Amino acid sequence: MIDSSHPISPVSSELVPVFLQKLVKRCHITLPDSHDPIGAVAYDGGYYAYVRFFPSLETAQRGAQRLIEKGRKVVLTRVPKGLVLWVHEPDACLVDRATVP
Repeated sequence: MIDSSHPISPVSSELVPVFLQKLVKRCHITLPDSHDPIGAVAYDGGYYAYVRFFPSLETAQRGAQRLIEKGRKVVLTRVPKGLVLWVHEPDACLVDRATVP
């Protein structure tokens, strides 16, 4: 169960942060192997790229756990119809807002 009154709630034994979407800074990033902007969120001094929308907490936990098992850092954001999974991209560059279509 996610406590929506608190911005962060543990959702697994790995303590995947869950944020209300409106409490994280949304942005666009690029990765070294691509020039196309990717939707992302800024958290804890890093950028997390969009991975996937999940309609339930259980499926979001499974998706997050798969990435954690591969050694990746992840966060989840709660949106009105479910959760969004984001993965840390240490080599990401912030895209200037004026250049995002």
